[in-house]
Amino acid sequence: MRETRKSKPAGNSVDSSSIKLVSTEQIRAVIKFLPIFESIKPNAFSHPVRLPGNEDVCYGIGHVEFHPAVYEFTKACYESGFIQSFDWPAWGREARRYMENPALLGSAKLATCIKLITTHIRYERFCDGHLHSVFESGHLTAILRRLEQLANAHLETTKTD
Repeated sequence: MRETRKSKPAGNSVDSSSIKLVSTEQIRAVIKFLPIFESIKPNAFSHPVRLPGNEDVCYGIGHVEFHPAVYEFTKACYESGFIQSFDWPAWGREARRYMENPALLGSAKLATCIKLITTHIRYERFCDGHLHSVFESGHLTAILRRLEQLANAHLETTKTD
Protein backbone atom coordinates (compact mmCIF):
# COMPACT_ATOMS: atom_id res chain seq x y z
CA MET A 1 0.00 0.00 0.00
CA ARG A 2 2.99 2.33 -0.08
CA GLU A 3 3.07 3.10 -3.80
CA THR A 4 2.02 6.27 -5.58
CA ARG A 5 -0.91 5.74 -7.90
CA LYS A 6 -2.32 7.99 -10.56
CA SER A 7 -6.04 8.45 -10.62
CA LYS A 8 -8.25 10.38 -12.96
CA PRO A 9 -9.40 13.71 -11.54
CA ALA A 10 -13.17 13.86 -11.06
CA GLY A 11 -14.89 17.13 -11.74
CA ASN A 12 -12.93 19.96 -10.15
CA SER A 13 -10.65 17.65 -8.21
CA VAL A 14 -6.89 17.88 -8.32
CA ASP A 15 -4.77 15.13 -9.85
CA SER A 16 -3.96 12.54 -7.18
CA SER A 17 -0.59 11.62 -8.67
CA SER A 18 1.19 13.70 -6.02
CA ILE A 19 -0.49 11.82 -3.15
CA LYS A 20 1.73 9.20 -1.56
CA LEU A 21 -0.29 6.30 -0.26
CA VAL A 22 0.37 5.22 3.29
CA SER A 23 0.87 1.78 4.80
CA THR A 24 -1.65 -0.14 6.88
CA GLU A 25 0.52 0.63 9.92
CA GLN A 26 0.29 4.34 9.20
CA ILE A 27 -3.47 4.06 8.80
CA ARG A 28 -3.70 2.27 12.17
CA ALA A 29 -1.80 5.15 13.81
CA VAL A 30 -4.63 7.47 12.75
CA ILE A 31 -7.71 5.25 13.08
CA LYS A 32 -6.84 4.47 16.69
CA PHE A 33 -8.57 7.80 17.42
CA LEU A 34 -11.91 6.55 16.08
CA PRO A 35 -13.26 5.14 19.37
CA ILE A 36 -12.02 8.24 21.20
CA PHE A 37 -13.81 10.60 18.81
CA GLU A 38 -16.96 8.50 18.88
CA SER A 39 -17.06 8.89 22.67
CA ILE A 40 -16.75 12.69 22.60
CA LYS A 41 -20.01 14.63 22.42
CA PRO A 42 -20.24 16.64 19.17
CA ASN A 43 -20.15 20.00 20.95
CA ALA A 44 -17.14 19.00 23.11
CA PHE A 45 -14.49 18.88 20.37
CA SER A 46 -13.60 22.51 21.04
CA HIS A 47 -14.66 25.51 23.04
CA PRO A 48 -14.03 29.24 22.76
CA VAL A 49 -11.42 30.72 25.05
CA ARG A 50 -12.38 33.94 26.79
CA LEU A 51 -9.90 36.74 26.40
CA PRO A 52 -8.35 38.11 29.62
CA GLY A 53 -9.88 41.46 30.50
CA ASN A 54 -12.71 40.89 28.04
CA GLU A 55 -14.84 38.34 29.84
CA ASP A 56 -17.95 39.62 28.05
CA VAL A 57 -16.36 38.68 24.71
CA CYS A 58 -16.67 34.97 24.01
CA TYR A 59 -13.60 34.64 21.85
CA GLY A 60 -11.52 36.27 19.19
CA ILE A 61 -10.03 34.88 16.04
CA GLY A 62 -7.68 32.07 16.90
CA HIS A 63 -8.98 31.66 20.42
CA VAL A 64 -10.47 28.19 20.21
CA GLU A 65 -9.19 25.38 22.34
CA PHE A 66 -9.64 21.84 21.08
CA HIS A 67 -10.16 18.65 23.06
CA PRO A 68 -6.68 17.16 23.80
CA ALA A 69 -7.46 14.19 21.51
CA VAL A 70 -7.81 16.56 18.55
CA TYR A 71 -4.27 17.88 19.10
CA GLU A 72 -2.96 14.30 19.41
CA PHE A 73 -4.82 13.29 16.25
CA THR A 74 -3.42 16.23 14.30
CA LYS A 75 0.09 15.33 15.42
CA ALA A 76 -0.45 11.68 14.46
CA CYS A 77 -1.68 12.75 11.02
CA TYR A 78 1.51 14.71 10.40
CA GLU A 79 3.74 11.97 11.79
CA SER A 80 1.96 9.23 9.82
CA GLY A 81 2.16 10.94 6.46
CA PHE A 82 -1.50 11.90 6.18
CA ILE A 83 -0.79 15.59 5.82
CA GLN A 84 0.63 15.91 2.35
CA SER A 85 1.66 18.67 0.05
CA PHE A 86 -0.86 19.23 -2.72
CA ASP A 87 -3.06 22.11 -3.84
CA TRP A 88 -5.69 21.48 -1.18
CA PRO A 89 -7.40 24.90 -1.60
CA ALA A 90 -8.09 24.03 -5.24
CA TRP A 91 -9.51 20.69 -4.08
CA GLY A 92 -11.81 22.35 -1.52
CA ARG A 93 -14.88 22.13 -3.71
CA GLU A 94 -14.42 18.36 -3.96
CA ALA A 95 -13.95 18.12 -0.18
CA ARG A 96 -17.21 20.03 0.27
CA ARG A 97 -18.99 17.39 -1.89
CA TYR A 98 -17.86 14.68 0.53
CA MET A 99 -19.05 16.73 3.51
CA GLU A 100 -22.45 17.42 1.96
CA ASN A 101 -22.98 13.86 0.71
CA PRO A 102 -21.68 11.39 3.34
CA ALA A 103 -22.57 8.41 1.13
CA LEU A 104 -19.63 9.32 -1.13
CA LEU A 105 -17.24 8.23 1.61
CA GLY A 106 -18.46 4.66 1.24
CA SER A 107 -16.48 4.29 -1.97
CA ALA A 108 -13.68 6.77 -1.26
CA LYS A 109 -10.20 5.57 -2.10
CA LEU A 110 -7.22 5.91 0.20
CA ALA A 111 -5.87 8.92 -1.72
CA THR A 112 -9.21 10.68 -1.29
CA CYS A 113 -9.20 10.06 2.48
CA ILE A 114 -5.66 11.44 2.69
CA LYS A 115 -6.71 14.52 0.71
CA LEU A 116 -9.76 15.04 2.93
CA ILE A 117 -7.75 14.85 6.14
CA THR A 118 -5.06 17.15 4.73
CA THR A 119 -7.64 19.65 3.51
CA HIS A 120 -9.55 19.78 6.80
CA ILE A 121 -6.50 20.08 9.03
CA ARG A 122 -4.80 22.66 6.81
CA TYR A 123 -8.03 24.64 6.36
CA GLU A 124 -8.29 25.13 10.12
CA ARG A 125 -5.15 27.28 9.98
CA PHE A 126 -6.98 29.76 7.76
CA CYS A 127 -10.56 29.39 8.97
CA ASP A 128 -10.97 29.10 12.73
CA GLY A 129 -13.70 26.67 13.62
CA HIS A 130 -13.56 24.60 10.43
CA LEU A 131 -12.08 21.59 12.18
CA HIS A 132 -14.69 21.85 14.93
CA SER A 133 -17.50 21.73 12.36
CA VAL A 134 -15.88 18.71 10.67
CA PHE A 135 -15.78 16.87 13.99
CA GLU A 136 -19.19 18.06 15.15
CA SER A 137 -20.86 16.93 11.92
CA GLY A 138 -19.35 13.45 12.22
CA HIS A 139 -17.53 13.86 8.90
CA LEU A 140 -14.10 13.22 10.37
CA THR A 141 -15.18 10.07 12.19
CA ALA A 142 -16.77 8.89 8.92
CA ILE A 143 -13.41 9.36 7.17
CA LEU A 144 -11.75 7.32 9.91
CA ARG A 145 -14.38 4.58 9.55
CA ARG A 146 -13.66 4.45 5.82
CA LEU A 147 -9.92 4.24 6.52
CA GLU A 148 -10.62 1.37 8.90
CA GLN A 149 -12.55 -0.44 6.14
CA LEU A 150 -9.70 0.10 3.68
CA ALA A 151 -7.11 -1.17 6.16
CA ASN A 152 -9.20 -4.25 6.99
CA ALA A 153 -9.80 -4.98 3.30
CA HIS A 154 -6.07 -4.72 2.65
CA LEU A 155 -5.32 -7.10 5.50
CA GLU A 156 -7.89 -9.58 4.17
CA THR A 157 -6.34 -9.56 0.69
CA THR A 158 -2.84 -10.08 2.10
CA LYS A 159 -4.07 -13.11 4.10
CA THR A 160 -5.26 -14.84 0.94
CA ASP A 161 -2.11 -14.11 -1.09
